[in-house]
Amino acid sequence: MAASLPAEPLRWIDLNESTRAVLAQAGLVESEFPAWLARHNSEARSRLAAGAAEHAAYFLLQSRQLTSDPPLDPAQEARKFLNSLNPAAREAFLNGATPAAPISEPVRRRMDAFWKSKPATERHRILREMASRLEWPPEEIVYRAFRFLMRRSGNEDPDHLFQRRGLSADPFPPSMLAVQKGLEWLYANRAAARPSVLLAGPGAELGSRFGIDDTLPVISPQPAALVSLLPNPPAVFDCVDIRQEVVDSLRRSPCGAIRLDLVSERISHGRYDLAIATNLLVYLDDLELAVALANLSGALKPGGCLLHNDSRFAARPLGLAASLPVVHFQPVSIGTRQGREQLDRIVVHCKP
Repeated sequence: MAASLPAEPLRWIDLNESTRAVLAQAGLVESEFPAWLARHNSEARSRLAAGAAEHAAYFLLQSRQLTSDPPLDPAQEARKFLNSLNPAAREAFLNGATPAAPISEPVRRRMDAFWKSKPATERHRILREMASRLEWPPEEIVYRAFRFLMRRSGNEDPDHLFQRRGLSADPFPPSMLAVQKGLEWLYANRAAARPSVLLAGPGAELGSRFGIDDTLPVISPQPAALVSLLPNPPAVFDCVDIRQEVVDSLRRSPCGAIRLDLVSERISHGRYDLAIATNLLVYLDDLELAVALANLSGALKPGGCLLHNDSRFAARPLGLAASLPVVHFQPVSIGTRQGREQLDRIVVHCKP
């Protein structure tokens, strides 16, 4: 499907008055907004590159078709590598320094296979093209993944970590359970209809740290999953994602797709009854979150609702400023891992 919504540069005037006031109170005024957006776009390009490296590293470590060597667990290999460094080198590595210690031989063999073998799968071809565009030393691709995995397992504040990490395309299907609960609440409290739907940041299965299935094509599972949860087919269904490879994968999906950055590019206003953004807003700092919520609010019709799973308190006052007050919050169990219950949440904002 061809997307019917053009992406346009976001302007200060496109933000509602209350959001502009919140930004100004935080020190971001109209005269500085273009420069702030330019810095955001520059950082987004860097974070897209880091995310591409993570996906390539997870693939080369775990693929069963890349080599006959057994798959390697990314977190375990990251821990082994970190433990091979002395304390000073370990701290320097986590802060971005290139280490002197060599990568282990099993990782090296898989890294060589990733770069030297002819791609036998669509995923290998796409990820090698993504990695090639980085023009980084091969080891740096693995280092980027190791850094994130070790920082994630440490004591760093999760919100701060995700606001700085590479932009991942991992769709994390369990989060659709939260969407399901949010939709159940909406349709129990509001009249069901054929909504116009915007799905922001659906991601695609390029390569997850939790496993790679080489037999599957590169797909974005969220659009079809969302359609199956709606009581009626959507009247309009559009998807936006910041990563072009995800947009390319959406050509096989039921939504029209376009590459768009929620913070710096304007969505067509007043078009949607429902917007959904899971595992997306968590990547934004508070100023970016304020702008993204105002952008999403502008895209919604009066009475339209936004569903997301970012539990930060900031989403409440910033949503209110964007004319999207929170009307429902609910924790959602998404199963167990290593004997512990895993919780997600669903937050519902509705426009008056």
